[in-house]
Amino acid sequence: MECKCGGVLLDGKTIKRLSGKNFSIILENIPAFKCTRCDAILITDEITDKIKKLVNRVERDSGEIATGNPSANLFDY
Repeated sequence: MECKCGGVLLDGKTIKRLSGKNFSIILENIPAFKCTRCDAILITDEITDKIKKLVNRVERDSGEIATGNPSANLFDY
């Protein structure tokens, strides 16, 4: 594989930091390619889709926690 700049892409791992309104995530050891010439980090579309699904799930779940709405009726306790 080659980068846009013409450099060679090498297999490796990277770290990705993501944050939203109610959360912050650090993902380690993500398979990626690094350009030997411009040091660009490229992640495949398959891995990017998995990261997007993870972020969507965390956003959905963190919204439920952050609202303070009880998940059960309080009069049951």
